[in-house]
Amino acid sequence: MQIIYKVWRWRTIKQLGNLTFAIILLLLIAAVSVLGTIIEQDHSIDYYQTNYPIHSGNILDVNWVVIKGLHIDQLYTSWPYLALLVLFGASLIVCTFSTQLPSLRNARRWKLKKSLSLSKPLYKQNTVKALSTTSNIYCLSKLSYHVFYQNNFIYSYKGLIGKVAPVFVHVSIILLLFGSMTSLFFSFLIQEMVPVKETFNFQNVVHAGYLSSIPSQIIGRVNSFHIEYYQDKSVKQFYSSLSLVDYTDNNNVKQGISVNNPLYFKGLTIYQTDWQINGLKVLINNKESLQIPMIKIKKGNNTYWFSNITYNNQVRYSFVLQALDGSIFCYNGQGQLIRKLDVKQNNIIDYLPIQVLEIITSTGLQIKKDPGIPILYSSFAMLIISTFISYISYSQIWISVEANQLLMTGITNRGQIKLEEDIFKLQKFLK
Repeated sequence: MQIIYKVWRWRTIKQLGNLTFAIILLLLIAAVSVLGTIIEQDHSIDYYQTNYPIHSGNILDVNWVVIKGLHIDQLYTSWPYLALLVLFGASLIVCTFSTQLPSLRNARRWKLKKSLSLSKPLYKQNTVKALSTTSNIYCLSKLSYHVFYQNNFIYSYKGLIGKVAPVFVHVSIILLLFGSMTSLFFSFLIQEMVPVKETFNFQNVVHAGYLSSIPSQIIGRVNSFHIEYYQDKSVKQFYSSLSLVDYTDNNNVKQGISVNNPLYFKGLTIYQTDWQINGLKVLINNKESLQIPMIKIKKGNNTYWFSNITYNNQVRYSFVLQALDGSIFCYNGQGQLIRKLDVKQNNIIDYLPIQVLEIITSTGLQIKKDPGIPILYSSFAMLIISTFISYISYSQIWISVEANQLLMTGITNRGQIKLEEDIFKLQKFLK
């Protein structure tokens, strides 16, 4: 009874590797992916209510109630979609072990034919004057064939690596699915806007996988920030200097980052994403230090930062800044330009000493951890390599000496012209 159960279980598992079943799964995944492409993903309910309103009387209407009810707005992270991917991965694994690997082992076995039929050649068969077996083996070896010999029968093959390509394709797709699952469950994404010379933890989580863990033992600090401008004062690049320390092992790093030049630390990748001006630090009358917040104003293609102060409830001054390394324009209460101020420059305005000590800035950081990325890159590399390998043809040639005649036949999975050339070279050598 136990043997029957094992046979039934193996047959059931083997059905997962059925080509028809795998194609059906692939079509289902493609159809669901198309639906996820048509319906925008991961938006707020207000977005769907605006773009997918309810129209009464339309049975097939895809409205926001249907989208939210069936979780179509989070299709790629839904359990039905993940179940399809897992099932497809299981199908590939079963197919690899039950079909592809046995086929590869079978391709390496000796396949000596005791008799070659002239009436039913496998691919091409020629009869030539029989020569010594040593000559046949030598010629096949010169053509890069692996040769096996027994009595008057010869079997040879070449291009076995071409049979490995389907296995690599399956393994690469399995790695792709596994890497995607790893990213989904273990990755996280954090966005931080950190003032210069301030420390930060990882708090503002934008996305986190079900099994991800936010490192609380790592503390960061923004040491400095500066911007590089073009001649027309447009931003060319902006840079931040960061320090990170892991208090569990006192491992630390200090490095500058910029756009497209991130920092890597303990599996984390920290990108430079944005920046902003928070305010001005101003010294008034050589004794009173104030921090004045600034607001961002867009006018056409230009961006300005604006703030104002009132001193002793009488005098009002406004400050306008266009670039981080540019001058600060100071206006009076009537909106008239008084003068341009430079950072750390002593200025006397209406007999009042005013000095701008510092422009307070913040740098935007994107902190990301995705352990699935190396797996995904490995799968893509393997898939590319296997694509090139698949063009290598696997060819087999049999030679049999019967009744003072040498009989030859061959077969290949692709590259039939190349096989014909090999057989022609054999004939030419043996004449």
